[in-house]
Amino acid sequence: MPTPSAVPTPYQIFRLEKTAPYSKRRFYELVKLYHPDRHGHCCNIPHIDCLSPAAKMKRYRLVVAANDILSDPARRRAYDHSQAGWSDHPDIRGPAHGSDSRMKTRWSGFHDNGSAAKNATWEDWEKWYRRDEKAAQTPVYFSNGGFVFLVAFVAAASAIGQASRVGEHKDRFAERAELVHKECNSNLQQRKNETRELSDNDQAFLRLARRREQGTNTYLVGTGPRRILIDTGEGKASWSKFLSTELSSHNATVSDTLITHWHPDHIGGVSDLLDLCPDATVHKHSPAKGQLEIGDGQRFTTEGATLRAFYCPGHTTDHMAFVLDEEDAMFTGDNVLGHGTAVFEDLATYMTSLQWMREQFSGRAYPAHGAVIEDGRKRITEYIEHRHQRESQVLHVLKEAKESRDGSDDRSRTPMEMVKIIYEDVPENLHEPAAHGVVLILQKLAKEGKVVQSEDGRRWQIAETSSSTI
Repeated sequence: MPTPSAVPTPYQIFRLEKTAPYSKRRFYELVKLYHPDRHGHCCNIPHIDCLSPAAKMKRYRLVVAANDILSDPARRRAYDHSQAGWSDHPDIRGPAHGSDSRMKTRWSGFHDNGSAAKNATWEDWEKWYRRDEKAAQTPVYFSNGGFVFLVAFVAAASAIGQASRVGEHKDRFAERAELVHKECNSNLQQRKNETRELSDNDQAFLRLARRREQGTNTYLVGTGPRRILIDTGEGKASWSKFLSTELSSHNATVSDTLITHWHPDHIGGVSDLLDLCPDATVHKHSPAKGQLEIGDGQRFTTEGATLRAFYCPGHTTDHMAFVLDEEDAMFTGDNVLGHGTAVFEDLATYMTSLQWMREQFSGRAYPAHGAVIEDGRKRITEYIEHRHQRESQVLHVLKEAKESRDGSDDRSRTPMEMVKIIYEDVPENLHEPAAHGVVLILQKLAKEGKVVQSEDGRRWQIAETSSSTI
């Protein structure tokens, strides 16, 4: 791609002639280089490794915007005609068209580091895309006589209703006012009871700035003047302001902050925290300079709360969860979410961590994204069963390939071939992320000796030693 100072066109980004057909191959290559999840990794390309996270993020946004234009024939024609959809892009306009703060604001809803969409699987996206689909409606046919009868009936009913409504309006208004009054009193009393219950049982946590649609949940734990903070969010000014207000209202400070893992939407607010609470100690597995290591089983105590660290790699290699002894609950980080399923780096490691996490507590789960889970162990069991189901489907497809290709030396399938069988009802634009999930499943099955990979790495088949056990 061009240097940060130059503004590339969509065609320059993908090295594409203006009249050439568009292919997503270059798009996928660039996403792997600039995606926020890869900012901490070395790609062994000097002119890319030397870029700052902000520069990589800008390039990632441009790649996504360019793909949106070139992959849609209508938008591509509009761009070719008048650069529509590109010249007004926030990373193209530059300071002359708006301040940095405006650019950041416009981008807050897209590819936000703290967005729950970052932790969504392709299956969660499929449900989201289909959220407005409705079953086809079946037309109802009337004869002429039936239609006349229906119109007459509706007219008569309306006349009767209008006459009675005048007399009843005053009574209904008074009744409705009374119901609203009772509902308000009930809600107020319920909130008072919840506050009293938290105080009586020393349920020592305060969910800080939890946004259920997007963003990262951070938790302020404890009841005394020195609190423990779990995660720091993505570094938004609104979060720092809210934390300051909460601490001031309780005459408290943060003594320690515990980081679940290295992703930017969990460590982005560390500097803001230290500006607010300069004596706070930051703890993290595989810590950065100035931070302290978190060991498996390490305990952190404060007034009203005791937390036990639990090492559970899977979502990332440094992932930690924390058990709250007072509630027999767990802060699950990104391994278990309040909505959908989680992404992971290694399926075998992730499955082992889920099984061990399930044995550590019996109460609620407090995830880093989404709503609080009332039955945390049940949700973890659902995660495990879902992954086993996907493994079974992959093995079944490979078994069918072995049995149906008699007379042919090729008894294997590519991940994309498997996706088109297992997820035949899924839109084609979701097949690529689905194929990535299938590859992770195949890698786990290969470690277990159930499948083998071709020498060129493109195809998979049932291992001879495991075919009799499937």
